[in-house]
Amino acid sequence: MSTASDATSTTVAKKRRLITADSHITVPPQVADGLPEKYRKQVPHLERRADGTYFVRPEFSLMYSLDTDEKTNAFIEQYKQMAAGVKVDPDDETSLARTLFGESHQPSVPSFYPKGRLADMEKDGVVAEVLLDGASYAFSAITEPDGAVALSRLMNDWYADTYKDYFGQFAPGITLPIAAGIPACVEELVRAAGRGLRPAVLPEIIPGKPWYLREWDPFWEACASLKVPLALHCSLNQPAPWGMVKREENVAGPLNGWLGMGGGAAEFVAMFVNSGVLERHPDLHVVFTELHAGWLGWAMQALDYYTVDPSGREHSKFFHFPLTTLKELPSYYIRRQISCTFQWDPFAIKNRHETGLDCLVWGNDYPHAESTWPDSQTVVEKQFAGVPEAEIAKIVHDNAAKLYRFVV
Repeated sequence: MSTASDATSTTVAKKRRLITADSHITVPPQVADGLPEKYRKQVPHLERRADGTYFVRPEFSLMYSLDTDEKTNAFIEQYKQMAAGVKVDPDDETSLARTLFGESHQPSVPSFYPKGRLADMEKDGVVAEVLLDGASYAFSAITEPDGAVALSRLMNDWYADTYKDYFGQFAPGITLPIAAGIPACVEELVRAAGRGLRPAVLPEIIPGKPWYLREWDPFWEACASLKVPLALHCSLNQPAPWGMVKREENVAGPLNGWLGMGGGAAEFVAMFVNSGVLERHPDLHVVFTELHAGWLGWAMQALDYYTVDPSGREHSKFFHFPLTTLKELPSYYIRRQISCTFQWDPFAIKNRHETGLDCLVWGNDYPHAESTWPDSQTVVEKQFAGVPEAEIAKIVHDNAAKLYRFVV
């Protein structure tokens, strides 16, 4: 049986056809010019000033405390500058893309357009990408329903027009007008999916709108009937315990918070399962993106244990209400309808037969600084050492190809 070799720094990794379910993109800042002025000023945009063109990210003034002592965080000064505007060359696509996509891996040449992306994909052995708008959180600054709808339509149309000849290799995500309410999200989902876009993209949780609320049911039904996966990407929306401590005292604070996001995802999976969302909508598929996967086996085990306790105790009495009315164990629905993406997660790979291979999807997080690009082949070789080749192919290619309807 063919397996991945025990790769070392001197090992030449096997060239596999990789599909990444976690790559990042956003629309060029010039797209904002299609918005009414009162909305354009609320999202990343270009401003023409007396001494040149400036790129402005107004959301940074909302997302980060600008009176924080920059000595405690090297990025604060950059955020301040971009909130006020930084001078740019509007014709320098790579520079604009690097700024908009987030902290990019320096050797990469990020692009808004298919041909530019294909060049960097080839260097990594990637044959298809799920494109998640890395700046979508920025657009939550528009709280007016009409503005949210206008921006979502503008962005989705740009993606559909730009990638329409490349849908076999690219799956641009659907931006949703969350501020306009769930019915508006359903309407835009149907419209954008009709133009070939997928998946529907949301943060992993929306404060005040947890996934177990019945008002989400029309949206779940629309995703299921259209066969559009739902990609929940890590965000800044989770309650952040690291925000309760002083930055200078929280050693490796971003890493601490990163672990919290991954661990917190188990609760959001449980919301989908125990509320009956997955049981009521068996064709709905939810992909937890950039939130790791090693926790998934434990989540299955814990949910099953507290549903049917092998010791004979009745946990429903302890929790003071019936735990679930599900027809099957929670793990059944997770295996059937939940996927998790990961870059480096040998623990998830080790437990793949506990979770089932269908739940695991690989992603390289291109072009972010923590991305595995351009070394994804070596990273895959190392973490899959000893795994049968057919199982590797399923996780790094086949699962994503099926979910997102790639033809590569």
